[in-house]
Amino acid sequence: MTISALDRLRLFLRPPGRGLHTNSTGGWYAASVLKKLYGTDSPKEISEKWEESLQKIRRVEGVVFGIPSDVGAGILRGANLGPIGVRDAYLTKYQNFPKGVMDIGDIIVIPQLLHDEMLNEAQLKASRAELYPGISEPLPVSPLSIAELLYSTLVELNPDLKIYMIGGDHSVAWPAMVSCHQRFGKDFGVLHFDAHSDLMESRLGVKYCFATWACHASRLMKPHHMVQMGVRTSSKTKQYWMEKFPLLQIWAHEVPGKEVEVISQVLQYFLKSGVKRLYITNDIDGTDPSFAPATGTPEPNGLSPQFVLGLISAMKQKFQVIGGDVVEVAPPLSGSRDFSQEKTCGVAADYLHALF
Repeated sequence: MTISALDRLRLFLRPPGRGLHTNSTGGWYAASVLKKLYGTDSPKEISEKWEESLQKIRRVEGVVFGIPSDVGAGILRGANLGPIGVRDAYLTKYQNFPKGVMDIGDIIVIPQLLHDEMLNEAQLKASRAELYPGISEPLPVSPLSIAELLYSTLVELNPDLKIYMIGGDHSVAWPAMVSCHQRFGKDFGVLHFDAHSDLMESRLGVKYCFATWACHASRLMKPHHMVQMGVRTSSKTKQYWMEKFPLLQIWAHEVPGKEVEVISQVLQYFLKSGVKRLYITNDIDGTDPSFAPATGTPEPNGLSPQFVLGLISAMKQKFQVIGGDVVEVAPPLSGSRDFSQEKTCGVAADYLHALF
């Protein structure tokens, strides 16, 4: 029996904030988000309103979803609560998503898993039995693998859909890159905000993680279709990376006092390379920790939110933004349990809003 596209969504997703397995503890994390988004705390009404959102996918311009996974990180954890925290701050600041953009929930995450390529058949079988009881189709079970099929399912339902994602550590950008490549071949560009290059082939033998996704993504697009903005810590020099990969890398120390010139430089680089469609991936640690401290690998002397927002705005005026993400927001690292007022979540909410 073939599983329909909508039924796949029902299997892969949960209502916003419910992608984390919180059956016995932690369920309160999502309560504030669900109440603000749906105007109720009734489980039955939440389920009904979430189902309504899935039914509307064919008719909307864009969707937001979360990947509450931080298994692809490597220093401090907590980005699994990024989707909850960013939503809470967003709904507090902006009340609702713009007309035509809809929140469809979170991928269901088994927190010890990352990508199905890393699993043996026994683990795949055991995880499928938990996630998809009674279904014989070999569906994916790890968050990155589920996300890859989720993206293609969304595009199957709505070929023109813009897809916005909240992470999660930066490994979750990899499924978005796969999706862009499936939709547009190599004809798309990526603007990448980050304190780090993420250009390693593998990290401790792991192919897909927060330090490697950009390396693999660069091979899915034409040369000179990626710009990395805000880098300031690396085991290699800027010259090394730009010689190894056909991309533009601008380090954070190059920006202060030259914001207008840098924005123009990025615009001209993409225009000269023939970019028309652009995906924007925004690691919150690209921003200076004085503005966004709650992240797993903060680095001093980063970008200002004003500059980041200005660059995103300039890109939207010249290119078709086909989607984007905000990742590496780790609200628990702030020590606050009120994510709606947490500083980093607030900045991330502004970044998400700027993508629409």
